[in-house]
Amino acid sequence: MKKLLLITLLLSLTSMVQAQPMKIGWQDLEGKVEPYQDPFAELTDDQLYNLSVYGRISEMQRLYPDYELTEEMLQEAENAKAQLIAENVDIDYMFEQREIIIKKREKAALITNDLLADREIEMAGYMLALEFDEGTVSEFLLVPTIGACSHKPVPPANQLIFVKAKTPVAAGSPYMPIKITGTLRITPEVKDLYLVDGTKKITMSYSLDNAIVEPFIATH
Repeated sequence: MKKLLLITLLLSLTSMVQAQPMKIGWQDLEGKVEPYQDPFAELTDDQLYNLSVYGRISEMQRLYPDYELTEEMLQEAENAKAQLIAENVDIDYMFEQREIIIKKREKAALITNDLLADREIEMAGYMLALEFDEGTVSEFLLVPTIGACSHKPVPPANQLIFVKAKTPVAAGSPYMPIKITGTLRITPEVKDLYLVDGTKKITMSYSLDNAIVEPFIATH
């Protein structure tokens, strides 16, 4: 009898543990990326600035040959180039690497963490509503930072979650801090985000249906 009670208790405790959602953070959503060397990481802030100045003006000359650049802009580009050469920065090499790094970063942005597929998770972020219905929101993006997608650059696809709430949520303010709980799905898709100045297409890698949405209050 005691043995039966012990087994029942253990099964009950196991069930309780399994029922607890996994608490995750934004870094957990990133998939495993093959390591690569980023030559830009070895440059100083001044070198990165000079490279961007020279690159921007050179690109303008290439794309818009009829556009007349000011003497000040041309001089700024020459000064930046001269400084980079003096510091032994291979400008042509860096521009070649730029295209390679961009492609690698784009690939990394789409890699998901397959270990989280169909797992019950709990995580915090900011709610960016896709549509409003009399002050409530049923579908939204969970984003990692305030201003993401609208006032700031769009985060990588694996840093965005499309959420359908179990019950409509009262939208207190833009980018309201919240906590979501539910089953995480890996479902790459594109959604339209309607902004004041137009529509923006947002690519996301994850979704959460029938999610429990609660206000989030940081404990630190």
